[in-house]
Amino acid sequence: MDEPEEMEGLDPSDEIVDKQLSRLQSNFEGKQALYVEQGALLVRVSNIRTSALRRTVAAQVDEIPVAGLRVGRFGDLLNNTAPLRWTIRAGYLTEFSDQSWALGYGGWSLHFDLRLIEAVLGLASAFPSHLDPFDRYSRITVLLNQHQSPTPLKQERVFRNH
Repeated sequence: MDEPEEMEGLDPSDEIVDKQLSRLQSNFEGKQALYVEQGALLVRVSNIRTSALRRTVAAQVDEIPVAGLRVGRFGDLLNNTAPLRWTIRAGYLTEFSDQSWALGYGGWSLHFDLRLIEAVLGLASAFPSHLDPFDRYSRITVLLNQHQSPTPLKQERVFRNH
């Protein structure tokens, strides 16, 4: 597990990063989310931390097993019953809003909106057992796109001066 980096000689931009980190933690620490990255899983996010020096942010992600939801690239793991656990990292382009957090240039995204999570879980529970994991993921992405706000959510960068 990563250890938080020591931050010596803080400058004003470090204070901004600390404030943004606090917001990330208050919004998402310990919360359930839909993890999307060429597949989808229900996860719990914890241990959100940053390194102002390296301009990176990281978090621990633990799968919450849900029948029918290991979709897309996670479909190969259907026979593995152990919940997945890993660390996600993002650089200076990472963005977040009150209901989402994303890598910032493609890659992973986390969706915390409970109505969206419930809709995805409802869809996943109705998938026929023979449906291919990538077909399941395709149907979930359609649902994700349907739930997008017609007006873009205000996204903020963790590292604002880039």
